[in-house]
Amino acid sequence: MSAKREVYVPFQHLAGQAPEVARVRSTLLSASLQGVKTMGWERRYFAVLPPRMHDEMRMLVAGTWVPLAFAMEHYAACDRMDLTTDEKEDMGKQVSLRTQKTFVGTLGSVVAGAGATPWNVLTYTPRIWARIFEGGDCCVYKLGPKDALTVATACPLLRLDYFRTAIRAYYAALANLVSTTVYHREVAEYRTETQTGFRLSWA
Repeated sequence: MSAKREVYVPFQHLAGQAPEVARVRSTLLSASLQGVKTMGWERRYFAVLPPRMHDEMRMLVAGTWVPLAFAMEHYAACDRMDLTTDEKEDMGKQVSLRTQKTFVGTLGSVVAGAGATPWNVLTYTPRIWARIFEGGDCCVYKLGPKDALTVATACPLLRLDYFRTAIRAYYAALANLVSTTVYHREVAEYRTETQTGFRLSWA
């Protein structure tokens, strides 16, 4: 991309050496399923989820680690629901709100402080990532005073359009804790089967 960028939060691994995501926190999937139910899409969701997964999803308990393959089945089903972009973004925001206490608890004093901005929140990006995923990596670049680029990598879930859209909305909702208006969009040049990049801008 043409914009000059400054590393704000570096990757935790050397380039190309981050291990692929192997497990996902069940709390994320549980919050996602709750969002499906809240939106009235439960029947629609289970119609596209493989039958062998139904009992496991219904009995899913928050606070454990589940294999990547399990998470992939869930998000692939969400992908097959053919939701609109707005619906996917709304789901991402809902999941963010539901999991903030679990994954983002350390931000409480930060966002409550006078003068806090999305930059304060973005400082915690690697810590939040590590609480949600086992494996993968992420970084944050500063493009301007209120313009950030976040790159997430080594995560096979990112091949799914639903997950890429929802994760952008997830982080936008976090930034929205300390900003009135937050915009987000994917940066196509960073997209691969296991990577995405998205810009967050705020006012």
